[in-house]
Amino acid sequence: MKILARALLALLLPALVISGYVFLPAAQAPSQEVAASEFQVSVDPADLEIVCAGALIEVGGEDGTELDLIERVGEAGVKAFSAEEISVPPTTVGSIPIEVKGSEQSTELLSAIQTQAVSRERASGLAASYCEQPITSGWFISGASGVGNESILSAANWNDVDTQLIVELHSPGGMVSERYALAAGQERLITLAPLAALAGVYAIRVESTGPGVAVALQNRWSRGLTPLGVELTTTTQLPALQHWIQPVSVLAEGYQPPVLRLFSPGEAAEVVITAFGEEGPELFRTVVPEAGFAELDLELAAGTYLVKVDSEVEVLAGVRNPALDPLDYAWIFPQQLFTSLALPVPSYKTTLWLANPGALAISLTLTTTTNDRPSYQTLELGPFESAGIPVNSDTLLVQSASEFLAALELLDGAGYAVIGPSENKNLGEDLVVSVR
Repeated sequence: MKILARALLALLLPALVISGYVFLPAAQAPSQEVAASEFQVSVDPADLEIVCAGALIEVGGEDGTELDLIERVGEAGVKAFSAEEISVPPTTVGSIPIEVKGSEQSTELLSAIQTQAVSRERASGLAASYCEQPITSGWFISGASGVGNESILSAANWNDVDTQLIVELHSPGGMVSERYALAAGQERLITLAPLAALAGVYAIRVESTGPGVAVALQNRWSRGLTPLGVELTTTTQLPALQHWIQPVSVLAEGYQPPVLRLFSPGEAAEVVITAFGEEGPELFRTVVPEAGFAELDLELAAGTYLVKVDSEVEVLAGVRNPALDPLDYAWIFPQQLFTSLALPVPSYKTTLWLANPGALAISLTLTTTTNDRPSYQTLELGPFESAGIPVNSDTLLVQSASEFLAALELLDGAGYAVIGPSENKNLGEDLVVSVR
């Protein structure tokens, strides 16, 4: 027995001695209460970087017969606003990063928009998007496959380390996924046809295994030989219980209405949709199946609406809004709330749409600047009211003591597009650190 005991002790002793410490039974260990020490540290944000997606993409060439060919078409125009001196090219073919230093990060430090009109045999219209920060995870809801539809992802890794992009395609038939390698400084153009197959409508979740990447989705829509428009979007907001979408424009009776698309990544959801227009609110109800989609025609009187989506479980939402003259369409996605917003103004016929999502009236100040000469305008918006203000300037700044929604609508002979801005910000603030 003594020999056995000594053998067991020889085996256990190395496990009890780690880095010079001997772990004694709890009954023998002295107890000591250590008070927490708290101190505040200031963390400076990293340089603010946003990425413009680049020019439109075409698969198969002009006539669509060169199946292995996927390439950029033309150039996208780029306009930027910054509180600091920056150099931004007026046009770009591929995606481009724009970076600026500054601790007070917001759209007032840096914001940019890209636009491109295209007129080709299989694609025509106006594509415009906000240049956004790289993401590690995000969603798109505007995917479509089948005859006349085409969806292409562009992904750019502007970091100095490699990463992988995981693409999940969620359709009524289930979920499929694929991984794509992205070397440091690499851009990839990814046609979704192999994943989408006969999916019909679908949502896409993208995730980077490393640092953030810039991802955009291009949609092309046609009927027979008639192109019905092109669209370029960045990732929508994450699934949520409530979304605000504007401006939703309804054409005269008899024309194709806007279509609200909903997707629930999880449980089935009962959804209430409220459309606020000049004649008061109108309600719609629908049910989104588990891990499924619902599409609802917004049959409304002609006019422009602020749309609220309320759901009992988190969903994604977006509105496909057609235009008749010119023949084009735009996807309009849920928008962020702002108290201050600065934007460059694209070189197209542009309307700034502002909306009040609250039950109390709000006051806003609009500053437009052309050739360094500012002009000022004060606006009042009642509860759930929206207004469109034509803007023809270099930049605009909207400020309010209350939260508001904002979007830019572009509509002229080139096509139709709606741009929903997002706040640009890196983490950097005073933090309280607790050490025990």
